[in-house]
Amino acid sequence: MIRIILLALVCLSGSLAFAQDAHGPDCCCKADWIARLEKELGHLPPVSVLSRNAGSDTLEDTDVIHYNLDIEIDPATKWIGGFNTMTVESLVNGLGDFRFRLSNTFTITSVSVNSVPVAWNRIDSTTVEATLDKTYNTGEQFALSVAYNGEPTGQGFGSINFTSQGGSPLVFTLSAPWYAYTWWPVKETLDDKTVADLRFTVPDTLSVASNGVLQSVNPVPGNKLVFHWKTNYPTVDYLYFFAATDYNYYEDTYYHTGGSMPVVMYIFPSDDTPSNRNAWWKMIDILGVYGDLYGLYPFIDEKYGMAEFSWGGGMEHQTLTTQGGFWEYITAHELSHQWWGDMITCGTWHDIWLNEGFATYSEALWFEFESGTSDPAELHYWMGVRRPTDVNGSVYCYDISDLWRIFSSNYTYRKGAWVLHQLRHVLGDTDFFDTLAAYRAAFEYTSAITADFQTIAESVYGSDLSWFFDEWVYDIGAPAYRYAWTQHDVNGQDYVELYVTQTQSSSYPTFTMPIDITTWSGGSDTPHVVWNDAPAEHLLIPVDSTVSSIDFDSDEWILHTSLSTTSFVGGPPKIVSTAPAPGERVAFGSNPDTVEVVFHKDVTVDASDFTLTGFFSGARTFALAYDSVTQTATLTPDRPLSPDWYTLTVSDGVTDTSMGLALDGELTLSFDPDALPSGDGLPGGSSMVRFGVLPPLWQGSITTSAGGTHNNAGAPR
Repeated sequence: MIRIILLALVCLSGSLAFAQDAHGPDCCCKADWIARLEKELGHLPPVSVLSRNAGSDTLEDTDVIHYNLDIEIDPATKWIGGFNTMTVESLVNGLGDFRFRLSNTFTITSVSVNSVPVAWNRIDSTTVEATLDKTYNTGEQFALSVAYNGEPTGQGFGSINFTSQGGSPLVFTLSAPWYAYTWWPVKETLDDKTVADLRFTVPDTLSVASNGVLQSVNPVPGNKLVFHWKTNYPTVDYLYFFAATDYNYYEDTYYHTGGSMPVVMYIFPSDDTPSNRNAWWKMIDILGVYGDLYGLYPFIDEKYGMAEFSWGGGMEHQTLTTQGGFWEYITAHELSHQWWGDMITCGTWHDIWLNEGFATYSEALWFEFESGTSDPAELHYWMGVRRPTDVNGSVYCYDISDLWRIFSSNYTYRKGAWVLHQLRHVLGDTDFFDTLAAYRAAFEYTSAITADFQTIAESVYGSDLSWFFDEWVYDIGAPAYRYAWTQHDVNGQDYVELYVTQTQSSSYPTFTMPIDITTWSGGSDTPHVVWNDAPAEHLLIPVDSTVSSIDFDSDEWILHTSLSTTSFVGGPPKIVSTAPAPGERVAFGSNPDTVEVVFHKDVTVDASDFTLTGFFSGARTFALAYDSVTQTATLTPDRPLSPDWYTLTVSDGVTDTSMGLALDGELTLSFDPDALPSGDGLPGGSSMVRFGVLPPLWQGSITTSAGGTHNNAGAPR
């Protein structure tokens, strides 16, 4: 293990005062920084924003391919000067101008295209338009160079910072979400990624950490050093950065199936302790776990590392996270961003949860899989402490005029993480992680929006998921559940009837979710899953014996705001069995004389509530008898059933004798033996059961299906 100290230094100046004690699981990088600011200062006013295409009609007409940035940083005077050359490809015919962003705090000394000076004018305080040397058609490229200098002013979270640590100057950038223009000229959109050469000239007492691979460190006159960094991986503008100070540097190695990669650390000398280094070296283990879950680290040919800065959280700069402390969960959070946020970047700031919700859920996944196998208790503990304290907002960020709303701890981070947690339960583990793999394959090194992720999830799941994304991503709120239960014994088979109500605010939607129910009997537990999609439902669960108690949402997969018991209210009757069973094929002569329908409670029935029709033989007449003790309706046809495929229909004219509620009769599939008990949880709805009577010639290959359990309100797929 190679851990080389390059520079010896002294003590560390403090980071943000209110963040120094942020060490518990309720602290969460940028979201916690914002939450603490709002708590201490009150609601912060909205800041101006750059929309995806604000300020130019030509942003989507060009593709910036490469940046060649060469700047000098003078910490003493808080000055930056140099140039950035952008290699740009036209995506349209007749392109005659190009717009870029640069703060008006800088003086632009020249703009040139292919080394030829061109005219330019400032559109506003952040936007500059250059007239190209000629018109460019689709596929043609030009090199636009901007020379500039001045004293930058930080925006947002502190996009450019001149400070100190341990008596040494410290300069660092944090451009999220759209403040790269405050320290260098850039196009600055989310859907145009580039590669770059980055050269930083600083006093020779400092080191510079940045993106990609360090190519060289060269001395220049004036006791200065030029650090040349280079990245060949597509990078979005806000993820470029530099941090310059007197660092201690360490290097180690991450080994993977295909080889190895350097893992590096830049740390303030005053914080350079074995404990802090070991905390950060945890990133090697986290790389392995995320590699197993998400696929190989996306920038494997360059590096991963961490650099300390004086900010009360972390920032996922591509290939080198900056972090203001040594918290394990933030280390996990920021490292996961290399996949979700850096490799795949949200296509608009409306979709920021695709970055931050994914990273917050990744914290829980790290602790779940840290031991090498899944530890559900760790997963549910970490998701428990990440429950939002407020759900009265959407995960999708409609208002991107407010920086603090974009990075909302409650909505973007925590509720966004719960979207993934719940989606995992809906899809199941295999489909969930297959969805992440397919999402990566479709969008790696590009940008994606929520609709893109939904489409991928649906392709893996095999069915529409609008019901899930509509309620959990685009709408507001969360469910509040109240429940009660009772038990039925129907001819020796036990059932639990579960009464579920959703009592959340009327401004919230009714939520469709699978709910885990655990029944306890004789000290042993049995898991079940029911689907709830109405404000009040009665769901019938077959059980093996008398139940002593139940657990609702047993493992806390659902982001509910409250969960309590209530008084039981009786529900509609359901069909619990038929003979023949749905989909059953019976031998001619073995059981064709009668058809039986068993209800879970006593009902009032009439012959008009039933029809029995053969595919070939047509409608059959029958006599009806009903036994209220066994709750069984028996249909006796006028003659034995001949070989045919039969459809038995039970109408919702059937009602229970105590309350007059209509039959809850819907079946997910009329030929599925596991479709019973019937119903969607609400009164009303007929049943249709199909079965076959085979001719004597087929009797040697008869298979008979019967029984099974059903979740009442079948999964919406």
